[in-house]
Amino acid sequence: MKPTKADVYVDPVLTNISVAYKNEDYISEKILPLVKVAKDSGFYFKYDKSKFRPVNDERALGTRAGRVGYGLVKDTYGPIIEHALEQDVPDEIVEQADNPLEPKFDATENVTERILIAKERSLAVKMADTSVLTQNVTLSGTSQWSDYANSNPISDVKTAKQTIHASIFREPNTLVLGKPVFDKLIEHPDIIDRIKYSALGVATTDLLARLFGVNNVLVAGAGYNTAKEGQTDAMAYIWGKHAWLLYIEPTPGIRKVSFGYTFYTKPRQVESWYEQWVKATIIRVSDSYEQKFVATEAAYLIKNAVA
Repeated sequence: MKPTKADVYVDPVLTNISVAYKNEDYISEKILPLVKVAKDSGFYFKYDKSKFRPVNDERALGTRAGRVGYGLVKDTYGPIIEHALEQDVPDEIVEQADNPLEPKFDATENVTERILIAKERSLAVKMADTSVLTQNVTLSGTSQWSDYANSNPISDVKTAKQTIHASIFREPNTLVLGKPVFDKLIEHPDIIDRIKYSALGVATTDLLARLFGVNNVLVAGAGYNTAKEGQTDAMAYIWGKHAWLLYIEPTPGIRKVSFGYTFYTKPRQVESWYEQWVKATIIRVSDSYEQKFVATEAAYLIKNAVA
């Protein structure tokens, strides 16, 4: 017997816990900022590059000025998909807890974690695909930043920045580094040489941002278990050994150039209900969204940045 609609309750307390649950290593919504939309599918407009085309602007006496406009490219979003998981909290566990709410809190955080991992991994897989991000370079051998004697990360990042700027006439403002990349990069002699006279002499994200001329350096440290159920655990970093340069619009809006957005209709929420036949409270977390690349020319992938 399934619960009826009347049995399901949107729990504001547990929803607040789920929304507030922010593992510092999850970065998908920093890369693709949230943009709320009214419907599960629809369209939006993107400005084309016609405004960069020079025209004759000389006006003869007694005549009207030349008239120009701008081009809008219609694109679609959606369908926005609901992502949901649930967990049961048996009465026996609630009865043994010092605080009856704690098992529900734990279940909420557990389910939220799994949903966020899936959200993070979905974006990371797409962003590591060279057929999707066509502005890219794949490093190998001596060109990888883990080869301290031969590689040149500063030059590689400079090339990425120049490529993006030549496409959108804006400087990329964000450098994303997989955790293994960050760990190798901060020990690279070229980096150490540039920051050795700083106060600490140790490469931090702030110093890397200043060195590479970006506003933000995001270290992608979220991980996941690659093993199937019942197999030996095998842990890996979601974002792998890659690096990205991106232009991310500081004030998100669907008519502004930015790498992409996370379109959503409603924020993540938690529902709960009681199932008498299993003697358990069911906690369900749902998150409805679409991760949309709006301008792939605002991104540059450095694949296999380290060995």
